[in-house]
Amino acid sequence: MTWDASRDGWRGNCTFCIITRDWVHPDSNDSVIVWQAPRSGRIAVRGVMDHGLDTRDSDGVRTFIRMSSAGGLSKIWPSADAQVIRPGFTTQHVLTTNVAAGDRLYFHVNQGANSGYDTLSWDPRISYDFEPKFTLDQAEVVMAPADYQRVGITLAQDASLSVVPNGTNLDFYHSSGDVIQKFRGTLQQPAQTPVYNGNRYTNPRGLAGKWWIANTYETPEGHILAFCHIESADVAATGWWVLGLAYSTDGGNTFQKLGYTIGHEVKDTGHNINIGGVPYVVRDGYFYAYFEEGAEHVARAPVAEVLAAAKRGEVSPWWKYHNGAWNEPGMHGRATPVLPFSPNHFYMTHGDAAYSTYLGKYLLSSYNHGAGKGVYLATSDDAVSYDVPSWIQTGRWEREETLSPYQTIVNVDGTDNGVVGQSFYVYYSYRARTIGLPEAELPANWRWLYRQKVTLNSAGFDGNTFDASTGFTNKQGENGWRYAEYTSSGGYTDLRWDADRYRWNGSATFLMATSYTQHPADGGRDSVRTWTAPRDGTVRVDAAMGGIRLGPGGNGVGVRIARGGTPLWPTAGYQALAPDTVHAFQPVDITVAKGDVLAFHVNSNGDTAFDTVIWAPTITYQAG
Repeated sequence: MTWDASRDGWRGNCTFCIITRDWVHPDSNDSVIVWQAPRSGRIAVRGVMDHGLDTRDSDGVRTFIRMSSAGGLSKIWPSADAQVIRPGFTTQHVLTTNVAAGDRLYFHVNQGANSGYDTLSWDPRISYDFEPKFTLDQAEVVMAPADYQRVGITLAQDASLSVVPNGTNLDFYHSSGDVIQKFRGTLQQPAQTPVYNGNRYTNPRGLAGKWWIANTYETPEGHILAFCHIESADVAATGWWVLGLAYSTDGGNTFQKLGYTIGHEVKDTGHNINIGGVPYVVRDGYFYAYFEEGAEHVARAPVAEVLAAAKRGEVSPWWKYHNGAWNEPGMHGRATPVLPFSPNHFYMTHGDAAYSTYLGKYLLSSYNHGAGKGVYLATSDDAVSYDVPSWIQTGRWEREETLSPYQTIVNVDGTDNGVVGQSFYVYYSYRARTIGLPEAELPANWRWLYRQKVTLNSAGFDGNTFDASTGFTNKQGENGWRYAEYTSSGGYTDLRWDADRYRWNGSATFLMATSYTQHPADGGRDSVRTWTAPRDGTVRVDAAMGGIRLGPGGNGVGVRIARGGTPLWPTAGYQALAPDTVHAFQPVDITVAKGDVLAFHVNSNGDTAFDTVIWAPTITYQAG
């Protein structure tokens, strides 16, 4: 390609083969971003591919990644021929590979059938010696609108799919209110054969509400326990929203409504605060069921008691987790959140959970209902305290208007029951942008089921080193890092993501943080990068790229490292950094407890001119 100054980008020899800083557009030829390895090593290759167009005039694009080396040219992602990205869809890739100096990676964008409206945002990111928590294969469509229509889902998927093995095939259950759709197929083609579509509940106890099957557990004798989300229940007795159980003894042909298990702490008298769910895992002989009511919580009950009660047509007591104990009743007790609080991302629990025998950890997956919508995956050692979620699917822009609800986790062999190995599929429905679309066109935009293969990487959990540059993302808290501004009177306030500049912005024009720079603002507003300790230990804090660097001009800055407002380095005030200097940072050893937050401050020293500081902290747990 050749440089086109009028577009501030690169142009090929076909009309619309263009690459700019922010987007790529193919034509009759692919548009290709190329990276050449400066040295040998192991690399992680991450990137978000966001079609980002609210248009019905595009047929989407196709992407793939090739590598040239001494062994020739080969495709290294995805495992399929290409990642197909439909109009408005967003997905991401995560892979690792070894490279030799001089090897090249080629990031291809292909037009598909035609090049109309094929602009794609793609931000390939390559990091040496960074181990991701998991790798991601392509996102592939396994149910299109015609498949949904065939099995009786006429508007949109309205609950997670439940999967029950049935011989060489799988039975899938979906419901909306009291109407259940059952269909049969494979992991790649779920909706091959419709089985039924209708109300298959029996209700001998006259229980109120509309019941959604949100998850299932297959008992040793082949019965099916259904975890249910219930709306329009008995407002006086339970509140408008509640969770409950149903039970099938005839292979899922009918389900008996058993009773209510988990309700709001404060009963909701109307359609106000959802109590969503119901992912579950089995731990130490207990069902752990997850739900949200303003935050994400968990309740439990002994498996043996739950199944014995189900055979009697009843439910047994459930208990919510609160302040380290299981002493709050499932119905209207108090509960402690199981996911870290985020003011920017509300993590729903209309999803699924599982225990990974490979990792020895519990997994929770659902979607974000706030800015930057997408699909998350969180992990836990004890099933009650989950880490900051990582992202399976996410968009580049915080203003994403797409939605990817109702996750299902299924092992690669098709088994479920909340147990997986190293690799598994996460299924999620997808609703594209629908701005201005008439209601009649919504079914074509709201009925898409994707699956993405996730392969866990233990090295990503066992790593001792945390690098601010390689760990930088557009999600607060991911990889342990957060981004904030600080004043002595107001404390810490989260920065907001700027997708156009790929940085975090504060309340002032130049208050920001990137992967390796920080810039403060006047009025004593520090730019702050924080790191949260994932476990107890002694860490060595250092600075990559030769230290802390400030360019020429201005009157200098102040820098410091603090914990809970207490200075750690220097021991008081700020370390002065003069213009056009490099502070050769000497490593500092700090003893931390799990949850401790180290804050890396940059202060303006009263004048913000020329105050961009290059500072990429690294944090390494020491042996022992």
